[in-house]
This record gives sequence, C-alpha cells and structure tokens, in this order.
Amino acid sequence: MKKIIYTAGVTMMAVLAFGLAACGNGQSTGNASQAQTEAAKELPELSEVFDAVKDAYGEDYLPSMEIDQETLQAAYGIDESLYEEFKGEAPMMSAHVDTFLAIRGKEGKGEEIEGILEEYRNSQIENSFQYPMNMPKLEASQVVRHGDDVYFVMLGAYNNDETDEAALLTFYQDQTKIGVDMIDSYYED
Repeated sequence: MKKIIYTAGVTMMAVLAFGLAACGNGQSTGNASQAQTEAAKELPELSEVFDAVKDAYGEDYLPSMEIDQETLQAAYGIDESLYEEFKGEAPMMSAHVDTFLAIRGKEGKGEEIEGILEEYRNSQIENSFQYPMNMPKLEASQVVRHGDDVYFVMLGAYNNDETDEAALLTFYQDQTKIGVDMIDSYYED
C-alpha cells in the first residue's frame, strides 16, 4: 500500500512539475516574443543612419554645409512643431543641389513632413531653369518615409560626360538608390 501511495505521489509530483515547467516555458517564450516585437519597433538613431548614408557615398557625398533649424523652416517649410529632431546638410555653392535631410517627426507627423518635402522637391524641379544641368539630379531625388522618420535624398556623383537625358536620369537614379537602400536597411524587420 505504501508503494502504491508513494508511486502515485511521485507520479503526481512529476505531472505537476511537468505542468509548471510547460507554463513557465510558455511565459518565457511569450516574453521573448514580446521583447523581440518591442526591439523591432525601436527606431535607429537618426545620426547613425545619416552617417551611414554619408559613408556609403564616400567622396561622392557633396553637401558641406549644415542645415540649421531656421533654414529648415525658411527653405524647406518644416516648422519645429512637426519634428523631434533632424539632421541635414546642403551644398555651399548654389550651383549644386546635393541635399540630405533626416527628420524624426513627432508622433503622427511623418506623413505631413513627407508631403512638405514632396512639395519642396516639386518646386525645385519646376524652378530648375536657372541651372538646367541639375534637372536630372532633381528628378532622381526621393523622399523616403518610415513611419514618422522622413528623409530627403538628392545625393551622389555628378556625370559631366553623358549628354543623353535618359541616360543621365538613369545614372542619377542609381546614385540616389545608394542612399535610399542604406536608409531602408535600418528599417527592415
């Protein structure tokens, strides 16, 4: 009788231990999944993405003048009420158009910032008659948005040898893609 009670007790203890272990593993897995989801939602440092794009272009990264808050408002139309932080550079010489902006919008403001930058981009294309050699680079520029993080990319080497407009546009689109691909790599799941 003692053997039966002992065996039944051991069996029950084993069942309980197994049940508790299974519950514990479920919670652990749930916490791990939740932590992974939260980590996936973490945004990259804006300055890290900015520097990575600059490095991707190397010597072909031409902007040399930092864009300040006043310039961001006056030249690009982005008011400080729309963003948490930004980093930007533009050319010192007005004959060049190379510009790179990285803007972390306030929550829910990314789409509005994207629209403002698209308007800026379109106005530059419409008014490029002063420097027609910049037209293909302007047309190849892109506004990239990931949630409330918005980037304006008009970067890359210049091609002074090509005269065919379609070939020039393709060249500058490939140049823009270098920056866009680098930005996108920071937001992939």
